[in-house]
Amino acid sequence: MDIYKDKVFEKYNHHGDEVYVNVELKGKHRDYCLCHDCEYLNTVERSENCPIANAIYENCVKYSVVTPVFECPDFEEKRN
Repeated sequence: MDIYKDKVFEKYNHHGDEVYVNVELKGKHRDYCLCHDCEYLNTVERSENCPIANAIYENCVKYSVVTPVFECPDFEEKRN
């Protein structure tokens, strides 16, 4: 069984570097990442942001990757 048989990959610029992505997943990390639904995520003022999210973001920028978070010990659902 070839798991890559039907996948299509695209190269594009992300955080200043050319990266590859499965076209079916491009831009969907926010749909799955707990951080974007967490009360502790502050995208305006990073100094007030969740320290876990900040560390993951710094790692993503450093290595030009996207890392959605599926599990987190500090998650708290956003209040509306």
